[in-house]
Amino acid sequence: MDTSTIFQARLPRRPYCANDLTCGLVVRPTATALQFRHLQPNAPLEVAWLIFDLDYRGAAYAWEKANLPPPTVTVINPANAHAHLFYGLVTPVGMSDAAHDAPIRYAAAVQQAFLAKLGADPGYAGLIAKNPFHEAWRTLWVQRLYELGELAEYVELPKRRAPCETLGLGRNCMLFDELRAWAYQWIREYKRNAAMPEHWQRAVLGQAEKLNVFTPALSFSEVRAVSRSVARWTWRQFSDEKFSAIQSARGRRGGRPATRTAEGEPWAAQGVSRATYYRRLKSGLPGCNR
Repeated sequence: MDTSTIFQARLPRRPYCANDLTCGLVVRPTATALQFRHLQPNAPLEVAWLIFDLDYRGAAYAWEKANLPPPTVTVINPANAHAHLFYGLVTPVGMSDAAHDAPIRYAAAVQQAFLAKLGADPGYAGLIAKNPFHEAWRTLWVQRLYELGELAEYVELPKRRAPCETLGLGRNCMLFDELRAWAYQWIREYKRNAAMPEHWQRAVLGQAEKLNVFTPALSFSEVRAVSRSVARWTWRQFSDEKFSAIQSARGRRGGRPATRTAEGEPWAAQGVSRATYYRRLKSGLPGCNR
């Protein structure tokens, strides 16, 4: 299928759009939005296009200098030769509460690496882009969509999980990490006080909104999706009983020594401290049997 047809087919049913971004955005049906200079290319909670805003002359061919593959769509401002570069994904990345975390992190890492190589604007949120069908711009189409793994071959990604950047998709990852850390700390307290699942979901959403201090901030739909994912998982997985079982398992794997053994407190019988007893036990000294 022609990529221009794919672009139109993937547009939201009622995208944000604008002719003058300083006057704010409006929501219109797709057919109407296509008449505006700027529109929303990605559907809510789905990333089908990785978009980069290049605010310098010659931006349309920056990918060649950076040794990157050609963008699926390049939309050029003829007045200053700045451009938006769109890389279309074969498989869009889901951002809903049902989406898996790994593809989002992978996409965020690829996006960050491309942003650095292209010298793109790090503050560009990606919600609104130049409309490739509008006569105000000059548009170049390439009949090519990419798998994330294919794009990753052109850049160096961290071998280990790096801290999330507060840019692009990295904001979603950072919100998820910070929110789940908060939820791990508070879920058992809510359950002890006989909270219902809906009470917990409201609390997690409230905390997610407090953590959404990025510039630019995530949309409410993205924040709600992350909060639902964290709230549902922690409600299912966390309880005092499960926490105790986890702690016991960690102890058996070599955590803090137990305060008692099957034989009671043998260190007391030997007249030594518990720490000394376990040091001797580890060294294999006589009289220190498990």
